[in-house]
Amino acid sequence: MGGPVEYILLLLSVVLVVSTLTGSTNNYYNEPTGNKGFTDCSVTKKFFELTNESLTPYPLTRGRRFHWKAQLHNRKTIQWGILHFTMTYNFKNYTNITFFDVKLNLCDSLDDLIHTRCPLQPGTYQMNYNAKVPNQFWPAQYKAYIATYDDKGEQTLCQTMELVIAS
Repeated sequence: MGGPVEYILLLLSVVLVVSTLTGSTNNYYNEPTGNKGFTDCSVTKKFFELTNESLTPYPLTRGRRFHWKAQLHNRKTIQWGILHFTMTYNFKNYTNITFFDVKLNLCDSLDDLIHTRCPLQPGTYQMNYNAKVPNQFWPAQYKAYIATYDDKGEQTLCQTMELVIAS
């Protein structure tokens, strides 16, 4: 098998076949659970805290641009870290299909988001991110999870959100 795109296409084919065989009349969309915002899942608040988060437009639309902004409140100097991002789709409350599971250099990510290099000093920073929703996502509800860890492996931030992607 080739690259990740071919793997995702194969996985999507299996999902569509399974949903058809089970007689589903609602193959592409899980009903929302009511979580319309960002949820802080941090173990501790001694490092980062995100406030004033917004995602526009919402729901997201395949092939269209979106804008995410927030305020990052940093309480301790960060020398280095890891940003872990996952995005999953819950298929019929039976299994989760993971679309993204990546670990990135936190300092590089912060440079992109707040235009500041590590070490990141305590303070409040404005975060802005613009991107385009990939066409590979089918219209559905997804669960996004973002966590950051410092150089000692201690969690510095945790956020979850249910995202709806429309066609």
